This record gives sequence, structure tokens and C-alpha cells, in this order.
Amino acid sequence: MAFDVGMDLEYRLARIGHTNDRRNDAKGNEPENVAFGRFGSTDYLFVASERSSVVAVYDMSQPTAPVYKQALPGALSPEGLVTIPSRGLMVSASEMDDRGLPARAAFNIYAYQKAAPAYPTIQSADRADGKPIPWAALSGMVAAPSGSTVYAVDDSFFRANRIFTVDVGVTPAVIRSELRITDANDVLKTFGATLPAARDNQAFDQTDVAAMINADKTVNLDPEGISLASAGGFWIASEGAGSKTAYETGRNITSANLLLRVSAAGVIQEVVTLPDAVNALQARYGFEGVAESNGKLVVAMQRAWLGETMPRIAVYDLTAKTWQFHFYPLDPATSPNGGWVGLSEITALGNNRFLVVERDNQNGPDARIKRLYRIDLTGAADGSTLTKTLVRDLMPDLRATRGPVLEKIEGLAVLASGEVLFVTDNDGVNDSSGETQLVRLGRILN
Repeated sequence: MAFDVGMDLEYRLARIGHTNDRRNDAKGNEPENVAFGRFGSTDYLFVASERSSVVAVYDMSQPTAPVYKQALPGALSPEGLVTIPSRGLMVSASEMDDRGLPARAAFNIYAYQKAAPAYPTIQSADRADGKPIPWAALSGMVAAPSGSTVYAVDDSFFRANRIFTVDVGVTPAVIRSELRITDANDVLKTFGATLPAARDNQAFDQTDVAAMINADKTVNLDPEGISLASAGGFWIASEGAGSKTAYETGRNITSANLLLRVSAAGVIQEVVTLPDAVNALQARYGFEGVAESNGKLVVAMQRAWLGETMPRIAVYDLTAKTWQFHFYPLDPATSPNGGWVGLSEITALGNNRFLVVERDNQNGPDARIKRLYRIDLTGAADGSTLTKTLVRDLMPDLRATRGPVLEKIEGLAVLASGEVLFVTDNDGVNDSSGETQLVRLGRILN
């Protein structure tokens, strides 16, 4: 044996969001194949990680002491590797393609060049023990009032949800810290106790809420949106649970779409839920983003609920504690693979105006709709259908990586400087390439 990499590669992939958490008790990132090539005067070894979907690059100038250089996003499960030094290229190929998976296989062609790596676009700093903060599945973002800090949340892929503090003033952006969301004061537990002990599948009950609270009082929610709270801390939008079968057959399902105010320490302070009459219409695909503005919480709901043809923009008055609802007209699905179109994020612009992300559930060659729209709620009556204005087609931005177009734009933030950012959700590297792209759009709102 010339060299034992030990846990080094696992930690490096955790730092860039590529840890396949569901494989940690089996083969980890599962290096599946290697290829060697001399580029310029340097020998390189390329290591294909099947489960984490990256190709790790090592400088082999000293064969008994390889030096890690970078990770290349490898589409879904790269396994075949070929180096072509005469053309300055390395090619990877996915192991298999499955039309039923969210991500698709691909050939990736990489060119040798003397430049800073284009990937990752976001990585984590170390915990106190010297190991990187593990992360994945970023699903919502909001900018701090000033500077270059944004806050992000991970979604239901993980069973103890966190709020991340991200420094986007550097490239790549850096997750500086993590904060566990907890029910330390039993606020969520008390809310659950106000519900019936057990109900049929038409409404959530004590059992459903109890399942959201772990033994150590961390919480198992589905955070899909985050906003700064004027009272301090954050608002978290948690999407209700449900099954695809229940949605498609038109039955109401057990679900809990919740808004939770948490302190700056991550402790739940308040729980807000929808009116019973609206909950009675619940189906899969609920809360997808939240923004506090002018004393109100504005929530984007991903898709239409039972008996409706458009998703709702829900508005909760924090003082009156009342709800209003508007309907959002989605673009029709145009992908050759069919699928659906829905909302996946909302961000406040001030003066009752908001940015929303509208996207289809397709990726790679099937993706067609990834768009940023502006809506204005000024004077909008309860029950009205909103008008939207296209701000930017995001497909060119996603294609700019020259890799597969990623499906899930889940986080959106507008910095105090006016710069707009979005981030993709990598689904915890579960049937996904694991690639996360934090894309900087610049001051596109000027």
C-alpha cells in the first residue's frame, strides 16, 4: 500500500455538501474507479465517487503522499473515467440512467486549465472538533439586513433541522456556523396538545405533531422557507407531509403546514397554522417560502390544493392574526417529460412587492421552466388572482455551468447591496447528483 486516504475524502465531500448520508453505514462515498493522466508536467489521479457523484482530483507528484486538489461535479453516479492528456481532457460517464429518477446520467468532459476551481460554489467551515460542518439539501435563504451574510435552512432530508449562517462575501461562499432548531420551551408540544388526540387522514393531530419533536427536543420538520422576524430571530415555513398517491387520488391527507417563529438561539417561540377551512383542502406540496414584510407574513404555496386550479399566496397579519389568500397563475408545463410547475421560494422587496421562484420539476435535458417573477400585493383583494412580471429566465444561468440543468431552485436572497442570489437543493444526494450551485445574478433589480 502506497497511501491510505482514511476519512480524508469523506470529510472533504461533507464540506462541499456531497455526503451521501444514507450510505454512511455502508460504503460511504464509495470510490468506484480511478484514472491516471499526466497534464503538463504533473501526474494526476482521478477518483470517481459513485455514491457522492463527484470525481476527486489528486496531485500525484509524490505517489506516497498524494495532494488533494479539487472535486469535479460528476452528474449521477460517475464510474467510467478516461483521461486524454494530449487534448487536456478528462471524461467521466455515469454508471446507469433511469428515466424514473429525478436526476439523469451524463457524460462530463473536463478541460485542464490554470484557473481557480469553478466548483464548489459553497462549502463549510470546521466545527470546534476540527471536522467540517456537514450539510446538504439547502431549501430556503434570506439575507441579513446588511453586509454579505445570508441564512439558510436544510429540509426534511435531515431529522434535526438547522439554520446555517453563510458568508457570501467570499468565493466560494462559506457556511460559518450551524444552529439547531429546538422545542426547548415546549411551544410546539403545547400547540400539539391543543389538537385532537387522533383524527382521520383529513387533518393533523397530536400524533403528527409529536412526531416532529425528537427526544432531545430538536425538531424533525420540513423547513422550506426562512425569513427574518421583526420580533427577533426567524420565521420558518415548514411544509406539510403527504403522499403522492393521496394527492393524485384527490383525498385529503394528514398534513401540517406550519409557520414557526424561532429565537436567535433557534428555540421555537410561536406556531401559526392555517384556518381549518383551508386545512381541509390540504394536499401534497404546501408551504415553500415565507417573507415577513410590513407586519405580515407572506407565504408561497407550491401547487394548487384540492378543488383549486392555482396555488395560493397566503398572507398572515401578525397583529390581527387573520389570513388572506390570493391565487398565483402558473406557467403551463412545457417539458417533453411532462411533470408539473410550481412555486418554490418568495423574497420581500419592500412596498408590498415580492420575488417568487417558479419552476418545473424537471432537470437535465427535460428542464424548461426556471423563472423569477415579481408580484405586487398592493390593493390585492382577498381571493384575487395576482398579476406577475417576469424578472429573469434562470435557465441560461443554470446552463452556464455546462453541466446538467439542476431541478430545484429552492433558496433566494436579495442582499442589502441589491445583489440577487439563488441556491439549488441537492436532495441530500439521494437519487441526485449532489451538485449544489449558489448562483450570483448581480443587481438585476435596478
